[in-house]
Amino acid sequence: HPRKEAVLKETEQTGGVVVVDDRHCNLVEYEPNPKQYHRFKCSLGRGSTKDAILLNELRRPFLCVINSDAEVYIWRNFENPLLCSVASTFKASSEVNRRIGILMHYVEFSSTLLIFSQVKRIVSWNLMRETRCPDIQTHTEHPVTSFSSSTGDDLLVTGFQDGTCRLFDLRTPSHNQVVQKFGGHGRSSGCPVVKVHTKPNNDNKIIYVASQSGDMSLWDLRQSKTDVAAEYPQQQNHRPPGLGHRSDLQVFSGNMRTVAFHNYAPVMACGSHDQGIKIWNTWGDKLNDIKFHEGFMGQKVGPSVSLQFHPFEYKLVSAGQDNCVTVYGKATDPVNKI
Repeated sequence: HPRKEAVLKETEQTGGVVVVDDRHCNLVEYEPNPKQYHRFKCSLGRGSTKDAILLNELRRPFLCVINSDAEVYIWRNFENPLLCSVASTFKASSEVNRRIGILMHYVEFSSTLLIFSQVKRIVSWNLMRETRCPDIQTHTEHPVTSFSSSTGDDLLVTGFQDGTCRLFDLRTPSHNQVVQKFGGHGRSSGCPVVKVHTKPNNDNKIIYVASQSGDMSLWDLRQSKTDVAAEYPQQQNHRPPGLGHRSDLQVFSGNMRTVAFHNYAPVMACGSHDQGIKIWNTWGDKLNDIKFHEGFMGQKVGPSVSLQFHPFEYKLVSAGQDNCVTVYGKATDPVNKI
């Protein structure tokens, strides 16, 4: 029962999927044959799991989960049934607003874990020192819906439920870290932000913003309060490197639920309640539609709960409300349903 996240990870010999539900973590191999090889209770408290992320994903990964009581559990060797153990646990905050949910984000550059569990502030923890840092003031009463940051960068991008985004500079004092506010225009005005994304290196300084209305917007960090396409009008066969050729790309007619971006390839996947997944490139061309087939014997695709790309390969994992996790690859690769 995939509750929150399905993370596609890379192992030395076989590929695997980490699926986190209300209380347990399930590790499943999808190559060569799908099978579950490890399952353990990742949330040891009374609360149910609200979010799960991988720390140091490209080196020695740790699994970090947080439950509804804001209790954080960091697991080491979670891929090994014999060596799996808790590396650290702490209570992130004594105050939790249960009506808005809980989100986590890891800033690898500074080993900082950011936790949103109540309005107007983001709790910050230094995992190397295991100490709490000064909270980040959001200067808004709307809850955070998405985080993103680049490797080796002190800039944090957050999306909010009112459709706006804010750019934070983590090097400045906690009370004055908001550098810029943007978004919340056009069809996406007032619609919650589903996903904000920046590439790991972020050389082109582009921010991708996906809203629940089905719109995708591109913003340039180098231009103050300017949408990236305002400086690059649509022209045939003219696409600036790394930039979209349009400011607002409508990928769904509405009710977009989850979005995933590939870290290095210009590809994104969008899922909604209409039992379909759409694959786009970042400059506005639709590449593929994944949907159920008509008929009694047709393969069904449940509404997507979570989408994640493989860190390097062209593989996409989807967790649906039908309690199935599906791994999609290229046309020459086998497709496995777990």
